[in-house]
Amino acid sequence: MNFRHFKSTVLAILLFAGSAVPLLAYGADEKTIDELFAQASREIKISPEKTWETLSKLEEFRASFSITQKNRHLLLSASALGYRGRHKERVELVRANVEQVADPDYRVRLLYQLSAGYTQLGEFENALLAMNQGILLLPKLTNQIAKMDTLQAAITLHNSLRAYDEAFAYSERLVEIGKEDESTGVKCIGIANQVEINLLRGERQRARSILPEAIKICEDRGATVIVQILRSLAAVDLIDSGNYLQGKGAGIQLLADFLEVNKSSDYRTQLEEALARAFLNSGNLDQAERYGLLAYQHAKSGNAVQLMEKTSETMASIKRAQSQFAAALEYYEAALVLKNRVLDDQLHKNLAYQRVKFDAQDKAIQLSLLEQKNKILAVERELEKRNNQNLILAIALVAVILVLLSLWLIKTLQQKNQFRQFSQTDGLTQAANRMHFISFANEAFKLRTGSVSIILFDMDLFKNINDTYGHATGDWVLKNVSETVKTHLRKVDLFGRLGGEEFGICMPDSSQASALQLAERCRMAITMIDTEPSGHKFSLSASFGVATVDGNGLKNFDETLEAADKALYISKAEGRNCVSVFRQTP
Repeated sequence: MNFRHFKSTVLAILLFAGSAVPLLAYGADEKTIDELFAQASREIKISPEKTWETLSKLEEFRASFSITQKNRHLLLSASALGYRGRHKERVELVRANVEQVADPDYRVRLLYQLSAGYTQLGEFENALLAMNQGILLLPKLTNQIAKMDTLQAAITLHNSLRAYDEAFAYSERLVEIGKEDESTGVKCIGIANQVEINLLRGERQRARSILPEAIKICEDRGATVIVQILRSLAAVDLIDSGNYLQGKGAGIQLLADFLEVNKSSDYRTQLEEALARAFLNSGNLDQAERYGLLAYQHAKSGNAVQLMEKTSETMASIKRAQSQFAAALEYYEAALVLKNRVLDDQLHKNLAYQRVKFDAQDKAIQLSLLEQKNKILAVERELEKRNNQNLILAIALVAVILVLLSLWLIKTLQQKNQFRQFSQTDGLTQAANRMHFISFANEAFKLRTGSVSIILFDMDLFKNINDTYGHATGDWVLKNVSETVKTHLRKVDLFGRLGGEEFGICMPDSSQASALQLAERCRMAITMIDTEPSGHKFSLSASFGVATVDGNGLKNFDETLEAADKALYISKAEGRNCVSVFRQTP
């Protein structure tokens, strides 16, 4: 379920206009501006895809809009663009108009649309900045829906960053705001968020305990789409828990409902993928393939990377069960590429989060120091009028401030060092991540005075370990392999994880012979790893490729890395668990 976090935006899009207060109607026999606004508000709540036609009709009356109607039309248009997946246009529309909106309630709701749009475009730093602007306006808001949009932006972003505890805290604030006026959909949105967040962080029982209450609250408020999403989350949870029969029954009916009111939803794709797994585990391969292909096609058309990865893995399992091994391999390879892309995206998200968080802390500290300095100046002016005893007290105060300033400087340097270490290290293996490894190796090649070697190795049949013993065992293997290899390296060597089960070693000032010896030692050490502490007994091996820049016609890092990769593939082709050295053919 780790791919659900990016879809929380849908919740606020579907209900944000539900409680907007209509103006006076002009007549009973024709569609007035107010009636069209009311219709658009109903449609985006119940059947969002119909909203665009109503907004087009409203365009005819733009010249006669009041300021409030202009703001309302802008907000509805931004939401409709978001629902249709046109996030670039959504961001451009809000950026061009948000500074002209004086009403804080409308302004903060537009900032929510801006934050959600940036999130979908992968511009997480801009999304966080827009969210922070909205949070600062929260005390000035009087409208419940505006408060909801502000908090929903924070929930969406923190879910995307997998900061689920922070997201849940914001959802609790949403529920409390909803209690102030039970007639709005705010409480429905808040408790629906809590269901999804609990599922995301693996607390299934807690999610199940509040699900019936969430569905009842949303049904009472006419939130058809939210009820549909909650029921789809429940159906997927049934399938994930192994209750395939009940999960299939609920899921198939829900798919029919999605086709009627919300056919473009990512929740529909998620449900199709879960049904494919349910039929696969029940032995019905034809139905598994049918739903798997639907999910794969919908994920691909929506460019939902995490869903594409998940559906590719599911289709690979289906094709393997059908003994179509070539097709299964293609899906596995696609899933691996997508997995690396997801890992890179998550790294970028975390880096953006850390940068914005660090900047916010730094600004807060600077503001605190500025206030302290102003207080010191005031104290100094007062001390000038007092006797020597008060002067001694002032000096003591200055000394305390200097100590505090020194402590702040030390803390700031520590935070910067921690941030630098975080940005260069792979979280699972504590080896260098791909970005840092490539940067280090490029620099080593540029500054070299002698030969430089690159060693690449890939764990043999690692997919079988994950499939047979589970991903937790696979993680155990990667960590223990990394710890084992590190014990054989020189201080000047850099060991890095390049993605999945592939690793690299950069050896400055190293001959081909010494690189070959190191690769062979590492290969032997890996085969001798005792796997019993993982809870399972199995053998480990890895295939190695070695390339050295001096000789063999290699000139730079990119050519040497490619050569090492070719040598690695030779090791795979020759039966795995061996070391191959790249040699240029005449």
